[in-house]
Amino acid sequence: MRRAAVVLALLLCLLWTGAQGEDGGGTGKKEGDFDIQGAHDQSSSQTQMRTDVLAELKELRDMAIEHRIKIQRLEQDNTATQVRVTASESKNAVLETRMSSSEKERERR
Repeated sequence: MRRAAVVLALLLCLLWTGAQGEDGGGTGKKEGDFDIQGAHDQSSSQTQMRTDVLAELKELRDMAIEHRIKIQRLEQDNTATQVRVTASESKNAVLETRMSSSEKERERR
């Protein structure tokens, strides 16, 4: 019972100080208004941060797409170069065979 009376007294004190702030006693600015303004500022900064993060993510996505395209082009170039190297190696093998047969023919004479 005593605890209930203490809690009730504290609640009445809180109500009285809140009413005094609304009537003009104190600074004239409500504490709740300050909290709302602070929350608005925090919300605004969070929104700005989200916007910055989203812009960064879009830039990273664009860079990833550009790199993917460059990699595809490099892979195509690599494939074409490998085909040319294989063709050159087979031509080289044919020329070596012809040279060795020409050298053998020369030795016979």
